[in-house]
Amino acid sequence: MTQLWEGLFTKNPVLVLALGLVPAVAVTTTAMNGLALGIIAAILLVAAAIVNWVLAPHVPENAKLAVRMLVLILLVVAVYSLLLGRNPGLVASLGIFLPLLAVDELLLQAGGERRGFGEELLRACGQGLGFALVLVVLGVVREFLGMGSIFGRQIVTGSLAPLSLAGSVPGGMVILGLLMALVNLVTKRGGELHD
Repeated sequence: MTQLWEGLFTKNPVLVLALGLVPAVAVTTTAMNGLALGIIAAILLVAAAIVNWVLAPHVPENAKLAVRMLVLILLVVAVYSLLLGRNPGLVASLGIFLPLLAVDELLLQAGGERRGFGEELLRACGQGLGFALVLVVLGVVREFLGMGSIFGRQIVTGSLAPLSLAGSVPGGMVILGLLMALVNLVTKRGGELHD
């Protein structure tokens, strides 16, 4: 369970490890986009972890990175094709960041040590759920501040959006930075100087 907890909080891919910042800021203009990309990323990470765990004993050491990348690319292409056939609007709203999940997932899979299947599965679930959690929270905050709604349901009405800058990329960076600062404050980390 430690691996699950680490992925969700103490080693969160976005808020602590600072991985996947570009899709986190570019896609999460709405909570639904954040949820969709987060769920897709979590599923891809778990599926890739399972496939790579099965293939690892049969792959030479110098080819493991290439095989990991190939597995991720094949999984992303399969998910992209499936979504394109079923929900082209979602694919359009996620833009280029859906195919680029392969690179983010490769970075999250870093580390060549062999773990047990359960440990590997918990680690992948934790990182996937941690990534999804941040995207949803960021999407909810940005959608509420930028449009006055949450998951498309209008909460605040008026002629002007409460804080329309939240829907832009610079606004997303500011909100993500504030979330990172909040995590550092709560965990009492950050601000240390290292050699």
